[in-house]
Amino acid sequence: MSALLAACDAVPPIPPNATEATKTTRPQQADSQREDLDAFVRGFFEVDASYSPEARAEAKKRLYELGRDAGAISDTQFILRLSQIAALADNGHTGVIYRGASPDLGRVGVRLAPFGQDFVAVQAAADHADLLGGRLVAIDGTPIAQLREIARTLSGGIVSRRDQMAPLFLESPGQLYALDLAGAADHATYGFEMRHGEKREAVLAVASEPGGGRDASMALLSPEDAPKTWRTLLQADKAPWALQDVGKTMRRRDLPGLSATLIQLRANQDGEQPIAEFLEESEDARRKARRRNIILDMRMNGGGDLTRTREWMSTLPSRLPKNGRVVVLTSRWTFSAAISSIGYLKQAGGSRVILVGDPPGDRLNFFAEGRPIVLPNSGAMVLMARQRHDYLTGCEGYSDCHGQVVEFPIAVKNLDPDVVAPWTLDAYIKGRDPGMEAAARALRRAR
Repeated sequence: MSALLAACDAVPPIPPNATEATKTTRPQQADSQREDLDAFVRGFFEVDASYSPEARAEAKKRLYELGRDAGAISDTQFILRLSQIAALADNGHTGVIYRGASPDLGRVGVRLAPFGQDFVAVQAAADHADLLGGRLVAIDGTPIAQLREIARTLSGGIVSRRDQMAPLFLESPGQLYALDLAGAADHATYGFEMRHGEKREAVLAVASEPGGGRDASMALLSPEDAPKTWRTLLQADKAPWALQDVGKTMRRRDLPGLSATLIQLRANQDGEQPIAEFLEESEDARRKARRRNIILDMRMNGGGDLTRTREWMSTLPSRLPKNGRVVVLTSRWTFSAAISSIGYLKQAGGSRVILVGDPPGDRLNFFAEGRPIVLPNSGAMVLMARQRHDYLTGCEGYSDCHGQVVEFPIAVKNLDPDVVAPWTLDAYIKGRDPGMEAAARALRRAR
């Protein structure tokens, strides 16, 4: 074991969870948890660069305590405590992004999506279809306000990012049970408030496998994302263009009424074709159709490789006619290299680039550039962040920035939306796309 874990006897332990702990340490489980803890420390904690000095000190203390409790707590509680330790970095790219495949981490037959600070049932197994559209208000009597705050301790980054990841916890009775928030590991009573004020409760049993970061993507809002036998809040025939064909990473369409080419990028990486090739084809299509504007939908883009789109983003404003505009749609799911791409675009285009929607899912000063490690026994996956990205000053005054953003810096005041256009629950159910509606208004005003 590392010196860090060997020093755990120096720090008093946190009292184990009353429901999950046993009075006697189980040697085999203790060895397994300590092996995972050692891998976490060596492979993640000792190389991640995102912790502040204060957060790192608190994390060390909790690691000592967790080493002391090994074998006296359940594997589920162990992974949740590791998640909380990683989340102390308060960095969206740092954390336990998959908590393992244990059945105790399984989820119920309802999928929740964040709308503002609410969590709404947008997908459900057929026998729970009556819960669709309901706003979660309690689980086993624990109110949503308390559940939300605890869920936010399990992931890092800004509040909207933490809430984006929260359903992976809220949908899991085993995780709730491990933290004394539910009465059993395989089922819980979920309370919902329906759209017209009606209160509804249902006992939901674990029905599906644990989920990871991909299960917290915006694709959840598309009816196409649901299992075949499930029901969806948004009916497939009402799904707006942005939520169709969710298996495609890049799409475009012509909007002659707005003199615009609409481009949707769902990832900053190659997909059906090289992304750089697709973007050049899109620019050719815009010129041939004599459209003066671009609408760039980045709301579902969780990132990838910032270098794949940098040149196109940096030169796009100069390619448009002088009266042309770029409208960029963003959301809480806009993350990582997607933010970088928008930064390059805004830096190049200034006021000709109009941001519409919700703020992106991270700050403009964050850490990234790390590969995930897998813990040997639990199978949990932990993502580290080793280099800084600073898009406020272009990395001035920092010596720990990623080489690409040092060589090709971004310095923008902010990437907050010029036009706030959240995807409200009412608009979602009706199949309306408030972001596209706002984009259309912005282009008409700019004529």
